[in-house]
Amino acid sequence: MEIHKRRIQSFAKYSYAITLPVHWIKKNHLIRGNSKPKSDKDLENGPTVNIYENPDGSLSIYPAKFKEQEKKKQFTIELDDYIKQNPNFIRDKGIQMILISYYMNGATKLEIISKKLIQREFIDQIENILNRLLLNWNLNRESNYKLYIENALAETPENIIEERIPQYLKESFQHLIWMIDDILLAVKTNKYQDLPKINELDMKIDRYYFFIVRQIRTIFDNAQISKPLHFNHKKLVDLRLLAKFIEDIGDILKDTAEIIYNSHEFLKDIDINDYLVNYFTTLQEIYDDLLKQLKKNVEKRESLVGMNPEIMKIIQDSRRKGNTLEQNWDELASKVEILGDRYSFIEYYNGARLIQNLREIFTKIFDFTNLFF
Repeated sequence: MEIHKRRIQSFAKYSYAITLPVHWIKKNHLIRGNSKPKSDKDLENGPTVNIYENPDGSLSIYPAKFKEQEKKKQFTIELDDYIKQNPNFIRDKGIQMILISYYMNGATKLEIISKKLIQREFIDQIENILNRLLLNWNLNRESNYKLYIENALAETPENIIEERIPQYLKESFQHLIWMIDDILLAVKTNKYQDLPKINELDMKIDRYYFFIVRQIRTIFDNAQISKPLHFNHKKLVDLRLLAKFIEDIGDILKDTAEIIYNSHEFLKDIDINDYLVNYFTTLQEIYDDLLKQLKKNVEKRESLVGMNPEIMKIIQDSRRKGNTLEQNWDELASKVEILGDRYSFIEYYNGARLIQNLREIFTKIFDFTNLFF
């Protein structure tokens, strides 16, 4: 890309100007006719440009009548084709991943058509998915053979709402801490009946994650943003990664809660309960510290550069506590006895899954802290 240098020229007392490359003027059809403007109206109707200030202080210049080649954001889903490929498509709730994919990639309208009567069960599935996971998407039923899903608030350069990105990140991380609190309470009190409710917190995290990805992709897809953005693009990439880490941990915590709920008698018999209390107490302390850093840094315009002493302290503290947990686990594991025929292989398998989950949750701490440097 060729760089065009221009001198800044001053006019009168407060005005400054630069010339524009002639080939760019011709390319964008901004050449005024040979006749001079005869009135103010002629001047208003003449060629103009829009200038936008980027987060880093640089300027972007676009022809005022510039229309970016519109990308296709409306799609048709032929339900009969999916059922032909998988006769159990509706029963398997296969539509969920399809809708999530279209949503995250910025689709503004989906048309779902079928030559057969669309089942009520399928419509209920869609409404449930939209309500639980996909912000701003609404379902409209045109007939018994055609449905529309439309975006109530299309994220365009005219109305991009990037300010919700840090808001939803903070709320998502708070949901993680509530999940940790609920698991800790269950293993402390041996009351497990409320653990399935953790699924609702995980769904809220997923909902925010899908929305954040959609917003950031919309920003990157649009060369012409009609209002100044708070974040530069590098920071947006960091926020996207942060959202993914939170979403991943939510999934692992949900799986961990399910294992503890289904296998708590087995876990108690192999004498692992005290270890779980110690583990989630430690995790709670570290994640509380991480939330403070998240709230402090997530709204900043640019990515942080250089060593952050507070984050370094969290890393050192986490490593020390992680080593202690690992030593405790090694001592505990050496004492665990096989309980004969009292439990099936699946119980031992779930125990192994649980330990793997605990390791992974703790490792994610360092993924978080890397983004704060």
